[in-house]
Amino acid sequence: MEKKSTLPASVAGLTPLELARKIPVREAAAFNSVHVETFKKRYPHLVRRIGERRLFVTVHDAIVLPPAPDTS
Repeated sequence: MEKKSTLPASVAGLTPLELARKIPVREAAAFNSVHVETFKKRYPHLVRRIGERRLFVTVHDAIVLPPAPDTS
């Protein structure tokens, strides 16, 4: 029998629709207490471009950030 992975408490109460909602990178960076440019540099794989200049991140990705890629 496989063990199910449990969601973090910060995500457990949100619906799938709320988790899939896109928020601006500025809000995701503020939520994680980093500068916008730092967020874009460390997590470029999470940033989605909508339109020519608008950059968004899903709520799920903003809450449950993966470890920062090692750039050294």
